[in-house]
Formats: sequence, structure tokens, C-alpha cells
Amino acid sequence: MTRFVIHLPAHQLPGVRNGPAAFYRQLGAALSNAGGEVELRERMYLRAHAGFEPEAFHFVHQGLVEMSNVLNTGPSYLQDFWYADPNGVFGLSSIYDLEFDPETVRPERAAKFSGWLRERLLEPRLSKHGQPAEATEYPSGAIAVFLQGESLPVKRAAYTDEASMVAALIAARGGREVLIKRHPRNKAEESWPQIEALAAQSDGVQIVDGNLHDILKNAALCASISSSVAVEAMLHRVPSLTFGRVDFHHCTQTVQDLLQVPDAIEAAWTRDWPFEPFLFWFFRHHCLDMKAKTWRDKLNKRMGVFALKGLN
Repeated sequence: MTRFVIHLPAHQLPGVRNGPAAFYRQLGAALSNAGGEVELRERMYLRAHAGFEPEAFHFVHQGLVEMSNVLNTGPSYLQDFWYADPNGVFGLSSIYDLEFDPETVRPERAAKFSGWLRERLLEPRLSKHGQPAEATEYPSGAIAVFLQGESLPVKRAAYTDEASMVAALIAARGGREVLIKRHPRNKAEESWPQIEALAAQSDGVQIVDGNLHDILKNAALCASISSSVAVEAMLHRVPSLTFGRVDFHHCTQTVQDLLQVPDAIEAAWTRDWPFEPFLFWFFRHHCLDMKAKTWRDKLNKRMGVFALKGLN
């Protein structure tokens, strides 16, 4: 019997056994139903090539492990889409190094998928993290800045710190209003006083706490280190600046040097971004869509010699 090991942080293990950790319960059930033997194990390593016995296939939550019998798993940028990647997740996934050619995506399929995403996310104003239900109107043509806090994934990705990013955007805004939203969970306590002071000293800069879809609806530009909001902005057809390493860099304007900010803003506004083909390519081709029947077949192909005939 083929053995599969799912490596999770200790605090997630009870949820898989008894609670709401839907993806890993679905994964475990699918593997078991196809004849696999499934073990849940506390994750001990994110990157080291240790603790992954070669006779089993391993899934590592938020892992960065590159081994032939390992897939790194974790939630992607939009609800119900998950990584199952041989390199890692987010800016360290294998998608980062792939070339994207919008001409390879059929326009009608991209348009249909994009419309479905808008219906699924924009109309009910949903996001990965909880958002206020009350609708709020914001100034048209603003630069919307979304903070993420000082978490390890953000620090690992960042080309600058958030306070410096905010200062550079305010300096280069050219008369446009700037809207700054804190992360709903990671409050950036270390840098927040500096960012509050920058906002207080600048006319036309607001700290806001509304639903991100209301903020993006009429925005001219989205800015963050590496936030999933840059992907959600694509659904609103709003271009983004990203100040960190992201695996969706193919469809945002990357800023590695704060001196580049004025030129980056201009480049983001003037480029004709292929948002719809890119969303289809990224999520349909490279992520597991847990709402689609095909996720098991896609996963099975990625498991190589550990593939299960009954996993479909």
C-alpha cells in the first residue's frame, strides 16, 4: 500500500482530525479512498531535506522543500485555490520562474473564468480574510496601499519595509489621494506609529478600514509588499506595484529600489495588463481548484511514481 504523510504545524493537527481544516481532510480522504495509507505528522522542517522518508510521498504545509517525493501545500491567493508545488509556496513556488505568454490562453476561456471569479468573489465582496460588510465609497483614482504586517513570509519576500514603501508612495503620488489599509489580522505594531505619522503629516492621505473591494473599485493603483490583494485587484482591472518577491510578478509592476517608484507608477498606469489570461493561467494551470472536479487528477499527475490509479 502506498503511504502518504501530511506534515502540518502542531496547532493544525486537531483541526484536521476533528475540525474545519477542509483542504487536508479532503486530501486525506481522497488518498485513502484511492487505496493510500495516510498519516498526519507534526511538521518539523520547512526547508531542510530531513524527515521525509523516500518510501512515502509527503505533503508539507507552507513548505519550501525540493524533493521528488514532496509537494508543498498551502492556500493560494484566492479562496478555494491551493498550492501543491514541487518548490514551495508564494514567491518561492515553481510558478515564479515560469514564463507567461497571454497568447497561449484562449480569450473565451479566460473571460469565462474571470467572470466566474468576479461572481464568486466580487459580487459578495469576499476575500481570504474577513472584511467589513458595510459598503463605503472612496475617492476615485486613489493609490490604495495594503499593509501586511511583520510576518515571516512577508519579511522573506520584502525588498523594503512597509514604512519606507508608504513614504515613497506618498512622495511620488503626484497629487493623487492615498488610502492606507492595515491587515485585518497582522497589525504591524512595530511600524504602525511611523505610518500613522506619515499619514497625519500629508494632505490627501487617509487611513481606512473598509472592505478591500470597496477600496479597489475606483482605485487607480494598488500597492503592497506581496499581498493577495494585488491578485484581487486584477479582478477589478486595477494595476499593482509589488515591493517583494511574488510568483505573480508576471502581471504586476515589481519595485526593488525605492528610487524606481515614480517610474514604476507611470509604467503600471500605461501598460495594457493581460489580467484575464493571467488569472486563468495562474489558477487553472498551476493551482488546485477545490471547487473543481479535476483537482484530484491534477494532483495525481504531480505525484509521479506515487500516483494512485483510483485518484480521480
